[in-house]
Amino acid sequence: MFKEGQEFSITPQDLQVFSDYFSIIHHTKGRIRLRADAKLKKYVENSAVDFQAFLKFLEKTPLISTIKLNELIGSLTIQYDAHLLNPKVFEDLMQGEKLEEIAQIINYHLQRRLNEG
Repeated sequence: MFKEGQEFSITPQDLQVFSDYFSIIHHTKGRIRLRADAKLKKYVENSAVDFQAFLKFLEKTPLISTIKLNELIGSLTIQYDAHLLNPKVFEDLMQGEKLEEIAQIINYHLQRRLNEG
């Protein structure tokens, strides 16, 4: 699972948290808003995963423009580059499908960003 300071890569297990603890509220090309399950707070408190660091890490990829977590209402808004990331990826992610493929896409773009400096 993702921990701050780990090597720069995302695993399918890291992505599983989305299908386990989030559901889609609204999705338009380039922007998705998710509702967090009430169980997410307990998961984050009892997990070695630094969820805030995980979100910041995802935001470093050229795929993601911004990630905003609203803890008060339990929503997560992600703005993404729909030219680099097919909106269908989020549908698969939320179904817990193709997580290996999605992790590879994220890691590919993240590595490109890191190599560019």
